[in-house]
Amino acid sequence: MLLGYTFTAQPLIWLTMQFYKTLIFHTMLALPMALAAQTKQVNTIPFVLENNCMYIYCRVNAVDSLKFLFDTGANGSVLSEAAATRIKLVRTGTTRNVGSNGTNTVSQSAGNAIRFGSFTKSDALLTLIPYEGFHFDGVFGTDLMKGYVIEVDYHKQELRFYEPAGYHNDLSAYARCKLRFVDDYPTVTSTIVANGRRYTGRFGLDTGADDVLTVTAPFGRRHNLPARLPRIGTATSQGSDGSTYESTVVLAPEIRFAQKHFYRVPATLPQSTSGVNATEDKAGFWGNGFLKRFNAVWDFDRHYLYLKPNKHLYTEL
Repeated sequence: MLLGYTFTAQPLIWLTMQFYKTLIFHTMLALPMALAAQTKQVNTIPFVLENNCMYIYCRVNAVDSLKFLFDTGANGSVLSEAAATRIKLVRTGTTRNVGSNGTNTVSQSAGNAIRFGSFTKSDALLTLIPYEGFHFDGVFGTDLMKGYVIEVDYHKQELRFYEPAGYHNDLSAYARCKLRFVDDYPTVTSTIVANGRRYTGRFGLDTGADDVLTVTAPFGRRHNLPARLPRIGTATSQGSDGSTYESTVVLAPEIRFAQKHFYRVPATLPQSTSGVNATEDKAGFWGNGFLKRFNAVWDFDRHYLYLKPNKHLYTEL
């Protein structure tokens, strides 16, 4: 889910989190077995990290080097209207685009070829959205991710795609989270802790959003979070539907996520009445301002996400 985010508030401190690393020792006798189980890598794509978001370069039909946002919060892939005009895509229909704060009707183009790394997705359906103020050409959604195990490596700035059946990499140093898809949206169970009370729900995982955490309006109202969490500022955001809206930013004293505890986490509380932020079936969304702190392995077929803290863990929010 595309989300532009501007935050104004006092400086915050990302406090420490304890985690443990498991050391595994292999004997020489075990070495042949380990080598036999090595995973065959199928596709490596470099990415650039800009304003907390990941971008890769793809080819659409005959036009190369188009900049795409890697977005686990989008269940379909998108091309901007400006890029579609340059490529001269044929419009084949319309669809309803559900943005973070509203909906709008947009065009679609079927029968396109998208090449990413060494892979080509033939007969791809692209939604055409008139992005304004965003400096990229398209969105790489989960329709192109499913069917692969994808490693996100922030140290090397690489996305590595593998065939699920042949994936055997050692993930013992990672925390495993169960992925549950709500309306085709990947979520994990997370908990906000405040004043001795716990507020637990399914939170979406949105690498296309540049913020830290958004709490949906129904979940916030249901638990009276605007009154229970201290206000520290405001945020102005723009969704893919083109609407711009302001949200209250609060400070969550403690967050429990991926078997770990985080403290003093800023969260936005929008008051949306339509769009994704007004959904009743999700508690909120983790943006890439938070998710970038973990190297990740997305196993869409088995519905698991594996996370390991990386060099961004203590970077400023």
